[in-house]
Amino acid sequence: MPRKRESLKYALNKRAFHNTKNSKNNNTETTYKRSINQFVEWAKKRGCKTADEVTKEIIQEYEEFLEGHPKSYQPSTIHTFLTPICVATGVSMDEIRKPKRTAGKIVRSRNKGIDEKCKNSQGLKEECNPKYERVVSFQRAVGIRRAELARLLGVDLSHRNDEWYVIVQRGKGGKQQRQYILPENVDTVREIFRNLEPMENVFSKEELNNKIDFHGLRAENARRCYAYYVKKIEAEPGFAQEMRCKLMNRWLEEHERLRKTNYDSWLRQKRLFDREMDDRPYRLRGDNLTKALASGSPTEYNRLALMCVSVMHLAHWRLDVTVTNYIVR
Repeated sequence: MPRKRESLKYALNKRAFHNTKNSKNNNTETTYKRSINQFVEWAKKRGCKTADEVTKEIIQEYEEFLEGHPKSYQPSTIHTFLTPICVATGVSMDEIRKPKRTAGKIVRSRNKGIDEKCKNSQGLKEECNPKYERVVSFQRAVGIRRAELARLLGVDLSHRNDEWYVIVQRGKGGKQQRQYILPENVDTVREIFRNLEPMENVFSKEELNNKIDFHGLRAENARRCYAYYVKKIEAEPGFAQEMRCKLMNRWLEEHERLRKTNYDSWLRQKRLFDREMDDRPYRLRGDNLTKALASGSPTEYNRLALMCVSVMHLAHWRLDVTVTNYIVR
């Protein structure tokens, strides 16, 4: 008897979690399944019955459907809906035309006042409290998410090839991420890890029981890291090429599974990533440009320095995410 064909929903879920190891992260798994279910309902009406029929063109049509939806989805929501479909099919998100997630649409960590109008005046006061000095100094030196701070253990400090890293065992999407520590911050981080047992939590529940804006501190660190890379690129001949090689090696490590399962998609994405590290300036557009002009911030950035920050310090692989969420103020 011939084998029963896999349903579209089953096949997309199977491929999405096989490609990303997201099954260890309950929040990501729930989001992926919800987005895939919504896509399948739309795709079936269009006549798609198998995962192999979901091409880049089909995903683009779905994006246009989402953009014109009566609920007026925000760019970040459209991105969330598209991500698992692209992961499952091996289509790069860069190949799909979609509205940009811009700084003008983000309010998190934007209001820094200390009066009654500030949305987080308590967090700003706690940031200066000696009780939280360890976690604040660490966050300014490394910059990871609150949940990642809570899971950090004494064993998660790594040293290799004269470089120091904080290992986030389960970052966003359930993936392990290697956060590079700038040389100027190594002593601070090593002191925080000093005398910890391998399986001892770096930070106690009491140290994390606050309203400190850890995302804001993460963004501040990202901007300091960007300045560091720009200075090194301009001052040291050969540093730019060294970083391109290092970033490409990281990309190859992260995408080894895709290379084995979908070589054509792997090759397309590799070319796109390589192009993202060239000498073209990264110019702001749309709401990001408007916001930068209003605040007197730069409107052009060094593309390679941005990628260094994105990969080495934020565990992102997209410059638009880094610029919108961390660089533009």
